[in-house]
Amino acid sequence: MQRLIPHRRKAAAIAAVMTATIALSSCSSEPDAAEDMTFNGSYHMIEGGTSVLIEDTPIEIRDSLIYFPEDMETLYGQVSLSAEEKEIYDMLVKAIGDEEAAVPMVADGEVYTKILNLIGIEQMGFGHVSSRKVGAFDTETQHFPVEFTYRFSCEEMSNMNRAAEAAANEIMNGVTSGMSVYDTLKYFHDYLITHCESDPEDIYANTIYGALVRGKALCEGYAKSFSYLCNKAGIENIIVTGSTDTAHMWNMVKIDGNWYHVDVTWDKPDGLIAEMHPDMVLYQYFLVTDSVIENNHTIWTITSPPPKAYGTKENYFIKEGFYIDSEDKVEKSIENAIRNAIADGKHTASVKFSTNNMLLSTIHRMTDSAEGEGEYLKEQIEKICMDFNIKLNVSWTDYYSSYRILVFVIDY
Repeated sequence: MQRLIPHRRKAAAIAAVMTATIALSSCSSEPDAAEDMTFNGSYHMIEGGTSVLIEDTPIEIRDSLIYFPEDMETLYGQVSLSAEEKEIYDMLVKAIGDEEAAVPMVADGEVYTKILNLIGIEQMGFGHVSSRKVGAFDTETQHFPVEFTYRFSCEEMSNMNRAAEAAANEIMNGVTSGMSVYDTLKYFHDYLITHCESDPEDIYANTIYGALVRGKALCEGYAKSFSYLCNKAGIENIIVTGSTDTAHMWNMVKIDGNWYHVDVTWDKPDGLIAEMHPDMVLYQYFLVTDSVIENNHTIWTITSPPPKAYGTKENYFIKEGFYIDSEDKVEKSIENAIRNAIADGKHTASVKFSTNNMLLSTIHRMTDSAEGEGEYLKEQIEKICMDFNIKLNVSWTDYYSSYRILVFVIDY
């Protein structure tokens, strides 16, 4: 077994939240979709870290020049707004959906900043706003205006949303009745990682269209696409904003009453490993707790804090049996991870250790083996070769050792 040494991870290129693209509610400009009132169904608001069920409440359909597919909207932040703020929210959504150049600021500037940032997260079908700023005082309206510029026309944005909707429907064909919520989330997670490239130069990279149609995404494109697919699958989720070394966006999902973080962007490899194995998928941020995400993510709060994430049952490494919390599990867990990867036709497998000491001792054994002083894991690999009737060359890397994760690269 040899060791593979990749380049260190590049800093992720990520869209800033303050200038995030802004989306409209789930409404349509199609003639047969217009009605006076509709019901959004039961949903959950987040209050003080607790998920609270809200019963069916009527909301107005807001006509727009932009076509918005169903499910391209999240709702948890809106319920924290006051009645006055909600009116401003609806007014801004309508104005931006019609590409109005300016909107009078009828409340404090901080209120508008909060609401515009919230719209940028919740309304996932907008990707056409390029900038916003406060203009000169308008003597006619007696207010300062918020002025917008747009990079796509309403027609262009509508076409983008229609194409993204069609792509999402194709992806949903891969969700079967026998799949659990965990299986469905893993399918979405893996699909986005293997079908998208992180591209800071692509003008569509912070939109669902960019991720699902063009295969180009930044964190905003990954997070909104993941949320959109979850909405279509009926999986409760929210988008979280915060920072790492720059502004960042990721997701939280709810499974069996427990919330978990999912960061698709940071589960996509880069550097030499990505170049050598473009189908590689990482899971260090798939269904993790607050304590894991807060190691290098800072969570921002726009209206109310996100729910607490304490559950570990659905974490990838625990769920799959690749979490090593005792020395006697090391060899079997690694063998199982490699077997699982081969069965799925993948070329990489990973395990996670509960302590650095176990990780370091395993690396020491494999290093000795690679230098010809031992035969660590040889028996397990030979058994796998016999069972699958294949020849294997397995290398390993400690590139992700800061996460207590070892990655095995499999050539067969």
